[in-house]
Amino acid sequence: MTAPRFRHVHETRAEHFLPLPASLLDVAELLAAARSKLHDTGRQLTDATVRQDEGELVISYPVDPELAELAKVVTLR
Repeated sequence: MTAPRFRHVHETRAEHFLPLPASLLDVAELLAAARSKLHDTGRQLTDATVRQDEGELVISYPVDPELAELAKVVTLR
């Protein structure tokens, strides 16, 4: 039997966040924004993770690193 192997994985993630406390309407808008971005890339909202972190509600999901770099360039212009 061979021992399990381990490797480090570098992953690029996008995040949508909302300061807390927030209204349910704001939370619904946050979910809609994340769902829309995921849908644009052919993914489902179930590919995302939701967490509360330092007073924020955060939705994050993996993105293609090349697309992430392209988005930076477009944003900077």
